[in-house]
Amino acid sequence: MTADARPVIIYGGSFDPPHRGHLALARAALRQLRPAAFYFVPAFQAPFKDFQPLPFSERRGMLAAALAEAGLASRPEVKISSFEAGLKRVVYTYETVAHFRRLHPGAPLYFLMGSDCLADFRRWRRWRLVLRQARLLAGLRPGYPGRAAAEVPYTALKGRFPEAASSDLRGSLFLGEEPAQLPGAVLARIKSRGLYFSRERALLRRMINPRRYQHSIETARLAVSLAGGLGIPAQKAAAAGLVHDCARDLAPAALRRGAPRSAPLEHRLAEMGREAPLLLHAWTGAELAARKLGIKDPEIAEAVRLHATGAPGMGPLAKLIYVSDLACRGRNFAEAGLIRALAYEDFEAAFRAVNYVKLTHAFSGGGWVHPLSVALWNILQEKKRGS
Repeated sequence: MTADARPVIIYGGSFDPPHRGHLALARAALRQLRPAAFYFVPAFQAPFKDFQPLPFSERRGMLAAALAEAGLASRPEVKISSFEAGLKRVVYTYETVAHFRRLHPGAPLYFLMGSDCLADFRRWRRWRLVLRQARLLAGLRPGYPGRAAAEVPYTALKGRFPEAASSDLRGSLFLGEEPAQLPGAVLARIKSRGLYFSRERALLRRMINPRRYQHSIETARLAVSLAGGLGIPAQKAAAAGLVHDCARDLAPAALRRGAPRSAPLEHRLAEMGREAPLLLHAWTGAELAARKLGIKDPEIAEAVRLHATGAPGMGPLAKLIYVSDLACRGRNFAEAGLIRALAYEDFEAAFRAVNYVKLTHAFSGGGWVHPLSVALWNILQEKKRGS
C-alpha cells in the first residue's frame, strides 16, 4: 500500500465526555487500518442531541488529556480537528466528510462509529452522500448489528466493544460520581475546571448541611433517572434536583429577606411568611440559585419555586422535581418508595399521589395549607372526573 493510498479515518462525536470506549475504538481502528491520518472531530452541536454540550474548548481539553494518558497524543497521525467547531453551528456528517475529502482527495475515507449508531444511520441528513464519499467503520457492541444496521454497508473492526454511552456518564458526573469508564486524566480535568456541576456542587455543600446535601443528590438522581422517559434533558433535571433545597437551611428572617419582591399575587408570599415561613425556602431558593450558583434557567427556577407546594399549570421539569423531592431514596415514609416505583410506570399517577400525600400531611398537622396546593388538587380531581 503506497503512502497516498493509506486511508484516512474520521471520528466525529460530542466527546462530552471522552471515555474509554472512544479510546478502544480508536486503538482498534489504528491497529487494523494503519491510517495516514486519524481525525477526532468534536462537534460544535451534534444533531439529535437534547442537551447543551460543554464548550468546544472544554471538550477538546478533556479529549487531549484522554489521548495523552492513552499514549495516542504522541502519534503523528492522530489529530483533533476544529473544523466543526469553527463553523459555530450544527454540522452534518456529509459536510464533515466532504471537508476531509477535499483535504485528502486521493485517500480512502472511513467514518468511525459505534455499531449502535448504525441502526439510526439512515435518519442522518443526506446519508447516501456520506456513503458515496466514505466507508462506515464500526466497532461492534453487544446486541449489534441489528437488522436495520445490517442493511447499511460498513466495515467491522475486529473484536467486540463494551457499551459506554456519554449520556449515561454525564448523568453520573452531574451527581458527583466518578465513572470507571472515564480516564483518570479526564476526571482530574473535570474537577479542576469545575465541569458537570462540580463547581455548583462544591458551593452547594457550603450552603446546606450534609444530610440536606445528600437529599439533594438523591432528588437529582431520581430526576435524572426519570427524565429521559419524559423528554426532559438530564442536565436540567440534575441542576433542578441539586439546587431545589439550596435555601432550606436559612432562618425564617433570611428566607423572608431573600424572597422575590415581584412575585405574582397568587403565590401569597407575605401570607406564607407569616403562616408557614419554611415554605419560603422554595421561592428564596430560586433567587439564591441564580445569584450564588449562576443557575438562571427559567424552567429550573420554576421547578425550585414550586417543588414544595405544586401549582396548577406546572411545566414538565417542575412536575419532575415535585415528584422526585418527595419520592427519592432516603425519605423515611412508606409512600415515598411506592410513589418512586409508580413514577416509572405512570408518572402522572405518581404526580397526583404526591399532591395527595402532601395535602394529607399538611391537613393532619393542623397548619396552614398553601392555596396553590389546594388549587392543584382541585384541578387534578377535575381532570380525573373528566377522563
